[in-house]
Amino acid sequence: MTRRLHILPLLVFAVLFSSVALCDESQEVQQLKEKLQVLEERLSQMEKENDIRKELQTTEEEKKGSTEDVLSAAGRAYTLMREGALGLEYSFRYTGYTYDAIVEASRVEHNAMHSITNAVLVEYPHKDNLTLSMNVPFVYKKNSSSSSSAKDVTDLGDVSFSAQWQPVKAGGGTTSKILSGSLIVPTGRSPYKIDSATEISTGSGGYAVSAGLSLSKPIDPLVAFGSLLYQHGFDITGLNYKTGTQGEAGVYLSEVQPGDTYSLSMGIGYSLSYKVSLNLSYQYSYSMKTHYDWVGIDDTRSEATMSSTFSVGTGWNLSPRRSVNVKLNFGLTNNDPDFSVLVRVPFEFDL
Repeated sequence: MTRRLHILPLLVFAVLFSSVALCDESQEVQQLKEKLQVLEERLSQMEKENDIRKELQTTEEEKKGSTEDVLSAAGRAYTLMREGALGLEYSFRYTGYTYDAIVEASRVEHNAMHSITNAVLVEYPHKDNLTLSMNVPFVYKKNSSSSSSAKDVTDLGDVSFSAQWQPVKAGGGTTSKILSGSLIVPTGRSPYKIDSATEISTGSGGYAVSAGLSLSKPIDPLVAFGSLLYQHGFDITGLNYKTGTQGEAGVYLSEVQPGDTYSLSMGIGYSLSYKVSLNLSYQYSYSMKTHYDWVGIDDTRSEATMSSTFSVGTGWNLSPRRSVNVKLNFGLTNNDPDFSVLVRVPFEFDL
């Protein structure tokens, strides 16, 4: 009996210790559960934030597509067509030019020239890095002055054939380089085969070739682009162009030697959204002297001329394969039109 009395306190202590241990273990388990729950909530929040970042982050393919959209809106010289497709583009250009001339001490003559060109461009990608194209313009011109009746004409313009070649495929933010060449055919109404007093020309009157280099590089978030162009006009021979009383006296123009033209352009573009882009650019060109060979009088030549234009353009993606590009050009010298507006609507068809 005495032995049992000695063991009883030990049993009671053991039971109490076990209860306390179980209680402590239960609290630790509860704390661990709470910590796991907090970790799960944080992990879930991190996964949601990561998903949001992925949705907002632009993929390389999307960046490439956005860059091509910006460059396409800036100009045709900076992009190539993909192989297996046929391109067809309609463009509309309006050009306005007005000036006043003092005819007499008490009379100022106001002159206005308007030109509307509707053109159809066909593009065929022979390879991924080589695109061939043909441009056919239809021109309407109207010239008016306060001292004489207005003159207008509707006729075909000069047709051009072009090729664009990219020697090295660009990627990974590198600079894209595209070489181009064009042949201009004098299919329009020649200025040397009309009566300038009553008619207007719609072409240059001679053949010409051009060669250019176009560069573009994405500089996040902008796209920088620029180009160099050289154009050479071939001599226009076999003319019999007479003007006014000079023609009556047996004087006529027999040959024209056009001056070469050097052009430089540069600009930046920015994608405002997946559907809209904006571009700003500047163009400068310098034309050498043109020589005129006359029969009956001494030969003459014109002075070299400069042209300078500032442009603001925008591109609108109506669908993955349909867009509208608009550009406003503002002349900065007396040789440039006051302004012109160009609208291009490209189409793409799978072959």
